[in-house]
Amino acid sequence: METLSSVRRPVRELRPGDHAWLAYSGEDEQRHVVGSFVRDGLEAAHKIIYLAGSDDVDVPGMHGVRARPGLLTVVPLADARRPDGGFDPGTVLAALTGEIAGAEDGDYTTIRVTADMTFALDLPGGLGELLRCERHIERAVCPSTRVTAICQIDRRRLSADARTALAATHSTFVTPNPEFADSVLQIVRTFDPVGLSLLGELDASRHTVLDEALNKVLGASRGEEIHLDLAGLGFIDLGALNMLADVAARRSGTGPLVLDRMPLQLRTIMETVGWHMLPGLRLGTV
Repeated sequence: METLSSVRRPVRELRPGDHAWLAYSGEDEQRHVVGSFVRDGLEAAHKIIYLAGSDDVDVPGMHGVRARPGLLTVVPLADARRPDGGFDPGTVLAALTGEIAGAEDGDYTTIRVTADMTFALDLPGGLGELLRCERHIERAVCPSTRVTAICQIDRRRLSADARTALAATHSTFVTPNPEFADSVLQIVRTFDPVGLSLLGELDASRHTVLDEALNKVLGASRGEEIHLDLAGLGFIDLGALNMLADVAARRSGTGPLVLDRMPLQLRTIMETVGWHMLPGLRLGTV
């Protein structure tokens, strides 16, 4: 959910002052987005502060990466539980401001903060206290010229109303880095549902990049449906449609290739020529 004033940015385009929101749908999306944030920061020698619900967290983006000593600090938030079992946002804010101050004293030009506070939802009154905590973080991060933050939470644990309320406490919404982007076409991974979102125009010169992006998703799939969101697609040539039909045919017997939110003109053409009845291909949501 987004507010009218929200800004959407791919994770690689986040900048100091951004207090970004990620409601991840599973570990794949968390690794894809937060992992990029952490890994890119380590490669650029940025300070990384990771706030987690426990001290045995598997930090996304660290697989195969050796962090220079001092670059990554994991802050377990076990002490953010009050004696009555509730969530204490003051403890989180104190830990965060202390770590940021230490990083600033260390002359880091850029400080990356990410916090997964899904655990707070299990505590009495956790959602209300989490909302209060996020408002404080928003006021602390947005004026900063050094700090970039991603607040992450498992969206499967949230009702629609809770997602809306939490999203409203953030000025920026982080999205995955595009699998491909130029002045004509952008291809972005989606995770709920699993697949790709296509924006722009898909012509013969970009068949290869679509094929590569599709193969990545198919290679990581577990036989489930693969969705292509075509709402932002202004043009697609027949060659690309034939490619999608071939992919669907090869997947026959597993999860279908689902074409969602097709422009009306394209949907009409597919239904007229009968391509929507091809094995392994399905027209999805309008």
